[in-house]
Amino acid sequence: MKFVERELGQGVRLHLCETDKFKSLTCKVFIQQDLKGKDATSTALLPLLLRRGSQKFPSTLHIARELEDLYAAELGSDVLKIGERQILEFYLQMVDPSLLPEGDTLLERSLRTFWEIFTQPQGPGDRFVDSYFEQERSTLEQDLKGLVNDRRSYALARFVALMCADEPFGIYKYGDLDTLTQLTNGDVFEHYQNLLWKYPVDIFCVGRNLDRVAKLFASLIPSRDRTTQLETATKIQVDDERFFEETMDLNQAVLAMGYRTNRTYLDDDYYALLVANGILGGFAHSKLFMNVREKASLAYYVGSNIEGSKGLMTITAGISDDKQEEALQIIKEQVTAMQQGEITPDELEQTKRGLIGAMTSINDNPAGIIDRNLIGIVEGELRTIDQVVESIRRVEYDACIRVMQDIKLDTTYILRPQSTEPKEQEGAYHGDH
Repeated sequence: MKFVERELGQGVRLHLCETDKFKSLTCKVFIQQDLKGKDATSTALLPLLLRRGSQKFPSTLHIARELEDLYAAELGSDVLKIGERQILEFYLQMVDPSLLPEGDTLLERSLRTFWEIFTQPQGPGDRFVDSYFEQERSTLEQDLKGLVNDRRSYALARFVALMCADEPFGIYKYGDLDTLTQLTNGDVFEHYQNLLWKYPVDIFCVGRNLDRVAKLFASLIPSRDRTTQLETATKIQVDDERFFEETMDLNQAVLAMGYRTNRTYLDDDYYALLVANGILGGFAHSKLFMNVREKASLAYYVGSNIEGSKGLMTITAGISDDKQEEALQIIKEQVTAMQQGEITPDELEQTKRGLIGAMTSINDNPAGIIDRNLIGIVEGELRTIDQVVESIRRVEYDACIRVMQDIKLDTTYILRPQSTEPKEQEGAYHGDH
């Protein structure tokens, strides 16, 4: 499915995917900003604050009643992280208005409600409602503190923070506790206004009769006089591999390994990198799964993934603490094997089929159709599913070897049980939590 782009004003783009495949209208608004410490924490508060009430619907109860009247429409908001961008997301899904009585009236009411809730928050005009701000700051504080209870998520957040300590990518998408305690209601409101008026906005819609949707959005969005220019992702050259080790009260160790791939979304070999990653650790037939988990029984889970905007490949595994060295050895052996050309025709074709199948299945979900374009809006180049599928089909054996030969291990991190004495390694960092 293809999106048709329209300019709605300075820094505001509307992307329309006309289809009668779904009996719904799905809209998502994305506002991009550079990933920065204070701003990241302020942005993380916004979904919590905006859902509390608006000028027209001053409480969550008022919002819920309005959505019920709109045939159980759904509204949502979240914070995303793509490369070194933080993205504020607003979401609307409703029954296709053309299937309902007074469809045009219902469509206009729904879009106005959607836009009003996320652009006209309840408050005196220079800040959010003070009690809402204090309550939601406490909620975010508990969420940030509670990250430690999800050992795997905590380990990955710590791994990224250590590996990319001097890069914006190291910032957690929901910010940090130290910054949160220093933020004022006025700080967050001013940041919110800057996002609305000065940062790039992309609106995606999937459904029928989208010309009417486009006209309504055009009438809702005020003119803006300028758009903040965003920065490109930081590129780092790896000199020496680093090792970090921390301990916590947990049952199994979490291992993470970060590689610089020297490839990003806009590079010619990007899809060769995706296929190579799939062969290494993206599927149940992949080398890591077969050799680390199935044959050697060294991991509860193991896999790899690509961050295409930043250009990173991450390998993660849940292992018994006393199996760390064996697991590391076999993981590195799989990477080396691919660099030396040990890729079978079956591995290549099975991986390409798996990636293509995953990509084409996105067409069954309107929200998925929109979300797969996130990296495209960050990098400034949207690609259709057909284009991606064709690019994957064209990937050859030599290209997979070439991209693997260019990756370089940057950081190895392990979060291990406290009861185990840490193993001393050169250049290691040890911490307790």
